[in-house]
Amino acid sequence: MKWTPELNIVGSTYKVLPLWPEIGASAGPVSELPDKLHVDSPSRRFRYCVRLNPRGTAMHTWWGNQVGTVVFDSDVLIPALYQARPDAERTGDHWEPMPWMSITPAEIMTLRPGTRMAKGRVVIAGLGLGHQLIEVTKRLQVKRVTVVELDQELVDWIMPQIRPHCRKPVEVIVGDAYEVLPKLKADIALIDIFPGYGDGFKRVAELAKQCPGIKKLWGWGTSEMTGTAQR
Repeated sequence: MKWTPELNIVGSTYKVLPLWPEIGASAGPVSELPDKLHVDSPSRRFRYCVRLNPRGTAMHTWWGNQVGTVVFDSDVLIPALYQARPDAERTGDHWEPMPWMSITPAEIMTLRPGTRMAKGRVVIAGLGLGHQLIEVTKRLQVKRVTVVELDQELVDWIMPQIRPHCRKPVEVIVGDAYEVLPKLKADIALIDIFPGYGDGFKRVAELAKQCPGIKKLWGWGTSEMTGTAQR
């Protein structure tokens, strides 16, 4: 399905992968979820839950500077990952109100162009919920994948849930992508480490100059959406 400003999707066809299948879904505030509706990382820096998006509730989508909506004809489940608030900002609520990552149509569509470019030796910078990693390992053209993730706790906690769904060998390097990628060799690097959508084009271009061993770099929310070519 291509992006358009108004999308209508049959809910039963929207298949997402639950990393913890035993977790139920809820539309309630993330900070008020009972134990059976979430899984927290050991230090409670991350919370995994499944959001219930009711039938007919519009969700935002985007493509470059274009904004749209998507509506489902039935309830759908959206796996989501939340981060704890920084200590200085906590005001009685442990969790950020907005998800750090969630498997929405917008997320899937904007990651797909990079996934379709994956071949040979692939580097993925930024683990998140592992959606792009899993999809990349399904590609016949892909031989091996290296994930670069800054957070050791996230890797130790969520990677055991992701690995069973990966169809190719996956190596994980814990470190800063800006420091690790220049040392690697690959056919392509897919980079999703930016704090906001569409603001990473300049960073990808600068990083490409420092990565002679990587033939091509792709950044989330950049070239395909802006119409500007990347190396």
